[in-house]
Amino acid sequence: MLYTEYIFKLENPDIYSEIFMAELAELGFEAFEERPDGFSAFTNKAIDFEKHLEKYHQKYSFTSRQIPEENWNKTWEKHIQPLEIDDKIYIKTSFHPDKNFQIVVQIDPKMSFGTGHHETTYLMIKQLLKMDLKHKSILDMGAGTGVLSIIANRLGASPIYAVDNDKWAYENMLENFEKNGVSEIKSFLGDAGILKDFPKFDVVLANINRNILLRDINQYINKLHKNGVLIMSGFYTEDIPIIVAEANRCGMVFEGQMQKNNWVSLFFVMKNDEN
Repeated sequence: MLYTEYIFKLENPDIYSEIFMAELAELGFEAFEERPDGFSAFTNKAIDFEKHLEKYHQKYSFTSRQIPEENWNKTWEKHIQPLEIDDKIYIKTSFHPDKNFQIVVQIDPKMSFGTGHHETTYLMIKQLLKMDLKHKSILDMGAGTGVLSIIANRLGASPIYAVDNDKWAYENMLENFEKNGVSEIKSFLGDAGILKDFPKFDVVLANINRNILLRDINQYINKLHKNGVLIMSGFYTEDIPIIVAEANRCGMVFEGQMQKNNWVSLFFVMKNDEN
């Protein structure tokens, strides 16, 4: 199978690289490699990304080349590094050495998002570390590789339901759950439409994107116990007012935020009575 590498050159890569990569990931690009003046994006599909990027006034240019799948894997595996968070969590792939950390998670993604390196995943992990999750029930929406569910499990949460609407992500999630010995996590292929058959939870995690969060936030909140917690990420600082307003309208109280670069995670608590 042939992959295409698109090499993007940006005028301000420090500001726009992560934003562009997030947008392209939603369109179906599978992996990314940072470069001094931008980044490379990899896909094996024909994707009309230029029209999608018209909304950004940032000037960019790109070139492309075709590469075999085997070489693509080697390309990004060479560059992806293990991740250490607060001297407590060590996230690695199968080709990284082990280390003595409180929590060691092995994630073998087929794309560079989902390993914890992206700001949104990192911020969600930081939020989890602030909480006492022992015996807490968790709903992980947009679970991707399952890294948040695995960490929640290691922090004592149970039961955990992990949901993703992408078949590839769902299958990768199952693989990672098996590698980390957390087969008790319940995995589902679908979107918010399947939540009607789920129980209620103490904590809902939603690391997706602004539009889906705004569309589905009420369904997430309907699955929270009284005083339950909703943690969301996948959007930028400028999106905070509209996200907070919608969460407030649905009965949540805004308790705080974390920020890394232009990305944000928000923390809400349910204060009204159970439905």
